[in-house]
Amino acid sequence: MIKRVLRSRRLKTVVIGFLDIFFIKNPNKILFVVKDRTFFSGNLRVVLQRYLQRDDLKLYIYKDGSCPKAIRDDIVSMGATLLEGLTLKSAFHIMTSGVFILSHNPRDAHIYRKFKSRKIINLWHGVAIKRIENLMPNIPLLKLKQLKNNAKLYDMIISSSPSDRETNIKAFGVDRDIVKITGLPRYAILQKDYPLTKLLKDESKEIEKIKGKRRLILFAPTFRESNISAISQITQDEWKKIEEFIRDKNILFGIRPHPYDIKDLPEFITDSPYFHLFLSSKFTEPNILLKHTDILIVDFTSIWIDYLLLNRPIIGFAKDYRYYLEKERGFVYDFNTIFPSKFISNIDNLLDEIDRVLDIEEIEYKETTKILHQYRIEHNFIEDIYNQIELLRKDE
Repeated sequence: MIKRVLRSRRLKTVVIGFLDIFFIKNPNKILFVVKDRTFFSGNLRVVLQRYLQRDDLKLYIYKDGSCPKAIRDDIVSMGATLLEGLTLKSAFHIMTSGVFILSHNPRDAHIYRKFKSRKIINLWHGVAIKRIENLMPNIPLLKLKQLKNNAKLYDMIISSSPSDRETNIKAFGVDRDIVKITGLPRYAILQKDYPLTKLLKDESKEIEKIKGKRRLILFAPTFRESNISAISQITQDEWKKIEEFIRDKNILFGIRPHPYDIKDLPEFITDSPYFHLFLSSKFTEPNILLKHTDILIVDFTSIWIDYLLLNRPIIGFAKDYRYYLEKERGFVYDFNTIFPSKFISNIDNLLDEIDRVLDIEEIEYKETTKILHQYRIEHNFIEDIYNQIELLRKDE
């Protein structure tokens, strides 16, 4: 019981909130905040790597929990200080940091007070296709109160396009000038010349080793809030049908479950050389995996928005397509018009579509890309967001 109380997110927020007012905020101390159930990756990683080029700042990464050893070692090798769990040391750095850079919620760092001397930047972890934050249906009163308070805390939120900016203004309940169109920093990882740390080099080499000379088709479904997982919806006979197809075509069929929805696969799949499970715990940077992917199969996740920048084939697939559209949280856009290609709900049609696009190396989904991306892959996403943060950081 005592341990459960000490782990309470609400209690941590109350304690930090009470003590926060007694500490001076250092504008040269930047705290990167990782959500407890996610990994240090994506937007946070890219921006941290840019700031590591400076030697006049103190850089910290805070996660209310432990990091896998590989990520911990990578952070240390990069030269940043990792703070795992709420300790006296991490609490001190939380309350004295003048800049917070996060990708989910300020409460991931147990804060709820606004200070003029502390800047909070939300590098939101994706372009919203599904409803998020204030746009979600049936929000409990306590959650609404938290969202309203969060809106007061933000000094900057990023977006990918003018349309995405409008979504974020409404979703986060903030003034228009707070939301900047920079593109997501992690788009830079898709570029050929992005500098990889040892961990990411190792992950890339491992993907190359697993893939060999085969084409990689990646199936990356999202989690279900009120239905069984997309992976579990596929029957064993259907998995066998997929296996026969990919064996004949010499294809590697990769599966990347959502981190919230890790499900066991049938044993014959885990033992098959034609399937591979690319878990986020081992392959921590999705865009490294996307760089090696030849065809992407998705349902209602937004990973395909990043993949748009590579101009490669995208296929939509969900057996519960109608159920999801009607029963889950809903979408920001009309899903039937925003999704860039054909959407399929049965295995036979899926295999036909894979066969159709198998030899297509480049395809540009112009209309969707124009809506969701202000910039092309060549844009300097890193310097764009860095310059925006620096303008804000120096505005005291």
